[in-house]
Amino acid sequence: MLNYGRLPRPVKHKTIQFYRKNVYGVTLEYIYNPIDAQIIFQLTKQKTINGAIRELLRDLTGGYIQFEEIIAP
Repeated sequence: MLNYGRLPRPVKHKTIQFYRKNVYGVTLEYIYNPIDAQIIFQLTKQKTINGAIRELLRDLTGGYIQFEEIIAP
């Protein structure tokens, strides 16, 4: 399909916020939003995430899902 000089629509992204928490000397990453956390738990059966899970979700969605680290609450 031809574009005829129109600008492409901007792609919206879903940003999932996560934070790191030190538990018994091990740094774990938790999802901040409970709804997002529940969805990721249903996919992974884990309450925590890591860099590999973040990268796989980003790749699976073609970059639609992005992760943002926040300060632990």
